[in-house]
Amino acid sequence: RLLQCGAETYRVEDAIFRICKSYDSTEINVYAVPTTIITSLTRNNEAPITRVARIHKRSTNLGLLDQLNTLCRDVCREKLDYHSIKERLNLIDMHNVYPKYMICLATGGGAAFFTFLFCGGIIEAICSLITCVILWYMIECMKHIRTNTLFINIVGGFWIAATALLCYKLGIIKDYENMVIGSIMILVPGLVLTNAIRDLIAGDIVAGITKFTEALLVAAGIAVGAAVPFSFAG
Repeated sequence: RLLQCGAETYRVEDAIFRICKSYDSTEINVYAVPTTIITSLTRNNEAPITRVARIHKRSTNLGLLDQLNTLCRDVCREKLDYHSIKERLNLIDMHNVYPKYMICLATGGGAAFFTFLFCGGIIEAICSLITCVILWYMIECMKHIRTNTLFINIVGGFWIAATALLCYKLGIIKDYENMVIGSIMILVPGLVLTNAIRDLIAGDIVAGITKFTEALLVAAGIAVGAAVPFSFAG
């Protein structure tokens, strides 16, 4: 669950190690990469127990990450039983940190802010806000049909560039470049890239390279999607 929320590799390994140790396990070995977790431990001098968990989906949800991290600390401190932990997890699932409309507005507001930051005007910022609000709904629809990340970013880059060019052609904005740059910042994988560098520095080479490759793939998808409208427009 921590990996699915965008946690660093070392945090995941440390959380599993501390939980296992708090329940009197020995010979604990944890190996985590963005797509897999392998844990091996020994209890009461019995044969080693090994568990492999495959991670199929990942996102960035720092609010949920904070709640899960708090649960990990409570488990280590209070030694909760299995049913209590499951109940806490269910409560976390039912509690939405931010409602969807707020995330949608924050996405549009972030695009407007970055458009201002790159010296765009009020009209460009408003167009960026509307563009990214619609883009958020498009991404949510694509996630429901389990579209891969590369295709989502290609579509996102295409939508942003095409909308900016359309607004420019209609005379709504005077300069489409600031609008494109400001809106694309919403898709830029900043946290993934930061975690990749952090993992590399910490010595988690495989996890770092995996996340770094993912960030490059996302950037390539954005670039390809944005290039198509510009190519057609000459």
